[in-house]
Amino acid sequence: MKLPSFKTWLVPTLLAGLAMAPGVWAAFDHAPGRLDRPLYDNLVRSVVPRAKVDDRVVFVDIDDGTLQALAERWPIQRVTWAKLIRKINSFGPSVICLDAFFPEPNGRADSELALSIADRIRDTALGDDPEGKVLADELDKQAAERDADRQLSKAIAEAGNVVLGVADGSLAGGTLIGGEIAELQPIPGLPSDYTPTVDYLTPRGSISELAMAARSQAGLHVSYSVDGIIRRYGYVARVGSKRIASLALAVAQIAEPKRAEELAKSAIALDDGEPLIRWPDIGRIPRVPLIDVLEAEAGNAALHKALKGRIVFVGVSAIGAADRRQTPLRSDLPGTYVHVAATFNLLNGEHTSSDGAHAPWATWGLSALGLALYLLWRRVKTTPLVVGGAVLAAAAWVGLGIYGMHHGVLIPLVPGVLAFLVPVGGEIALRVGRAELQRQQIREAFQFYLAPAVVEQLVNNPDKLKLGGERREITAFFSDVAGFTTLSEQLDPADLTKLLNEYLGAMTDVVLEEGGTVDKYIGDAIVAMFGAPLDQPDHALRACRAALRCRKKLAELQAQWRQRGLPVIAARIGLNSGIAVVGNMGSAKRFDYTILGDTVNLAARLEGANKAYGTDIMIGAETARLIGDAVVLRELDLVQVKGKKHGIAVYEAVALPSEIDDAGRTMVAEFARGLALWRKTDFDGAAAVFGGLAAAGDPPSQVFLERMPAVRQMGLGPGWDGVFELKTK
Repeated sequence: MKLPSFKTWLVPTLLAGLAMAPGVWAAFDHAPGRLDRPLYDNLVRSVVPRAKVDDRVVFVDIDDGTLQALAERWPIQRVTWAKLIRKINSFGPSVICLDAFFPEPNGRADSELALSIADRIRDTALGDDPEGKVLADELDKQAAERDADRQLSKAIAEAGNVVLGVADGSLAGGTLIGGEIAELQPIPGLPSDYTPTVDYLTPRGSISELAMAARSQAGLHVSYSVDGIIRRYGYVARVGSKRIASLALAVAQIAEPKRAEELAKSAIALDDGEPLIRWPDIGRIPRVPLIDVLEAEAGNAALHKALKGRIVFVGVSAIGAADRRQTPLRSDLPGTYVHVAATFNLLNGEHTSSDGAHAPWATWGLSALGLALYLLWRRVKTTPLVVGGAVLAAAAWVGLGIYGMHHGVLIPLVPGVLAFLVPVGGEIALRVGRAELQRQQIREAFQFYLAPAVVEQLVNNPDKLKLGGERREITAFFSDVAGFTTLSEQLDPADLTKLLNEYLGAMTDVVLEEGGTVDKYIGDAIVAMFGAPLDQPDHALRACRAALRCRKKLAELQAQWRQRGLPVIAARIGLNSGIAVVGNMGSAKRFDYTILGDTVNLAARLEGANKAYGTDIMIGAETARLIGDAVVLRELDLVQVKGKKHGIAVYEAVALPSEIDDAGRTMVAEFARGLALWRKTDFDGAAAVFGGLAAAGDPPSQVFLERMPAVRQMGLGPGWDGVFELKTK
């Protein structure tokens, strides 16, 4: 028997495989799969009916108007939280759910000072005097009133229906730390053998004083797809050996205790407890600005009607809070609305499932159907008829998918379309030019923020563009324009953009010339790295040299801008060296070559810390160590930046050794002498040194002079470490 030739069976076999491949893909790709997500999101916005909304849930919103009226920034003060909880509770809600947590004790400087003074009074002869006793007692009272944590704890306990959040550092980019949350309540009705799909590896909740006062603690985490969009909601998570309910499940069970077991079983019935969210019409969800609640009179009829017996979510929509989430419905949805939507879904039994009884025939059946249709179309000789049949089959499959979404069932749409259309197009059309296109895309994507040599290395090694990172030593470079808000008010947008681009272009050229890699631009800020992706043993020196050159280049630009009658841009730079995670971060469709880690965060803090000292280039201790004598440095201070528990040495990059004169070297030496006297608490000697430098126009010396009266009053002993705490980022 004569066997078919190679050419006779190869192409049909490949096309048959292409007909089956989408169904196989859908079977193993977590729905909605990579191919389906854009179409799924579009259908959610335009075709799928909205989930039911009723008045059982109310959103008390910390919006921009509220923060402006309170003259506060996010996060709001705990005293304000306490007032809010008392005010809301006065209207009789069933649950008060705070989409927030309080992981650290509140600053109590004034409270502790009052207690300290009271103790001093009692330890002296004044404590035996009746008036002294009255004064000490009044100070004790004032201290209690100023203890924000105590006030908030008391308000939570008095309400008796407050739910606080628990976050997970490992699921939030590693920015949170903490151990297992001990005060978790069992979830009524949850089967003992249920294993949640979400693990809180580094849980962090509120301080014990607040957690113990709350009715319950609940999970804040919401799962993201790999493209950064929220489509699912996990109702239960694992915290060590315990399990924690999400905000939606916790508040629903508290609000409807008779349905608690039913709600728990419903929450985990679909997709292992992480079903697709059925999105409501956000505009129909009852919403009350927080300021309206705080300013309302007792017994306000409108608020009584709005809040009585309701589940009250308290969250933030203010832009500055950065609590905006990408969803199929909106790309900037305030995060609290995700929990509100999940609560409506749970209470009303409205979810969409991708892993139900329909899943096997929708995936494996799709493969068989695609193969069968392909074999049928092979027998049809008329090409237009084959194409028309494939298009009709694809349209019918999409129609079936839309019907399923209307009834809470997700069917893979794009894989079905591909199963019918791809074999018609042929295998060759799928592969033409793929390799060259990839090379061109790499060049286009990276040519503007990587040096040419680095771009070519990526072109020749595209595997380096896979998602993931590696730990390596780098120097992070942060630069930001000082007073950008004022500058933006002086120019119209077109002129501002032109001026800013001129500045960013000049600074970027310097960074690239020194071998740096521009990570990103954040408005007027430049984020760059030295030491990646190419190894640079002298990365710290390169970064410092780039900063000094940027200073010099900026001075030249400033002279030109003055001649042209333009406002002058000033900038601050922060450098820090250490181990960071370097690599491609993001989703499979969109990612950036970037740096992450504590080293990077500290560089950003140092950039902002320049403002406190009147400097423009501040570097960390590790950078200073790596540079050695290659750059003239002066130690500025020991500072405790925001987010750190211990003081660190910070330095100013003064100049290259070949570019500093005798006066500059004398200034550095004198400042070091003054700093040594300061740390020995010889404030008279330090004042003399700093006074002379300040008179000569040295800003850091002036800072120490202005700080000195307050430090003198503290009565510091010889054990004083001299650490200065920066309150702002």
